[in-house]
Amino acid sequence: MRHFVVFLYMFLALSIPTAFAKKHIVTKKGNHQDITNDNEGENAEKKSAAVAGAVIAGGELALKILTKILDEIGKIDRKIAIGVDNESGLKWTALNTYYKSGASDVTLPYEVENSKALLYTARKSKGPVARGAVGVLAYKMSSGNTLAVMFSVPFDYNLYTNWWNVKIYDGEKKADEKMYNELYNNNNPIKPSIWEKRDLGQDGLKLRGFMTSNGDAKLVIHIEKS
Repeated sequence: MRHFVVFLYMFLALSIPTAFAKKHIVTKKGNHQDITNDNEGENAEKKSAAVAGAVIAGGELALKILTKILDEIGKIDRKIAIGVDNESGLKWTALNTYYKSGASDVTLPYEVENSKALLYTARKSKGPVARGAVGVLAYKMSSGNTLAVMFSVPFDYNLYTNWWNVKIYDGEKKADEKMYNELYNNNNPIKPSIWEKRDLGQDGLKLRGFMTSNGDAKLVIHIEKS
């Protein structure tokens, strides 16, 4: 009887861990065998890739995505989340960002393929300073021209309001103060709280976009074929 009990104990000790381990081996795919713990892989796929400085599928871009990445900046009086959807049929490559005031804690996404959208955030300078989040970002398109996006979230709403603008420049052109001044003062800047549609006059493209009017601003832009 004692020998039987010892044998049974050894059998169970060997078989139970083996049976448990089998639950963690996922079906082999091609030449790769994926091993995961329970639903860890499935949960990872469901986890959102929408973070500032990232590129997401263009169809995923929405104000709620911008709200999420805006919240990650924290409690700052003037900040903005920007999403630009590339439906131009062209590939975009980042050039630079010029700041009239403020800064960003993330890097401008380097490449944005067609049907993808870039996510970016900016904020006022840290500390008790009366400044906003104001600037221009620039991308070179595979057509050879430059896409420029101006955003302005001012500090003083008694004197100013949120504004934004988009323009396509001939050739490669980095964002600078001159570009900012042109888009802010001379190129029909766009007011917040309304959906704007506009022909961009270059590369057969048009824009469709919206900006909120508060200090926690969200700007969503779709660049599309006319």
